[in-house]
Amino acid sequence: MSVLENTNEQIIQSVRRQWRKRLERRREQRPIRVIDGLLADLEELHLAGRKRVPDSFGPRLVALNTILPEALRQELRSRITIVHLMDRLYEMQDSLLQRKGLPELEVIDDDDDAGPHGYLPQAS
Repeated sequence: MSVLENTNEQIIQSVRRQWRKRLERRREQRPIRVIDGLLADLEELHLAGRKRVPDSFGPRLVALNTILPEALRQELRSRITIVHLMDRLYEMQDSLLQRKGLPELEVIDDDDDAGPHGYLPQAS
């Protein structure tokens, strides 16, 4: 094998590794993005004075459950209180972030010590 062929093979392998890493990152981030969307929609409903999750959320909750890691799957259903479902979704999101090795976030009141969004990593 010539030097040029060897270099070409190394480049191809490197590109494949990068592609697999990107795909894996997207796969890990997808449930977090879905939960973020659900939480935003639930917050809007709650601010509008709704108390219960509408039936129309059922398919979205089933879809979320199918992309969650096996250990985090649980029965998610509509027609429960919005606050209760939001609490469960926040717990799932925290678990997903911990699996990724990111610190759990804690909301703080003092803006002087906070990052750009008012959050600080919790001390371990």
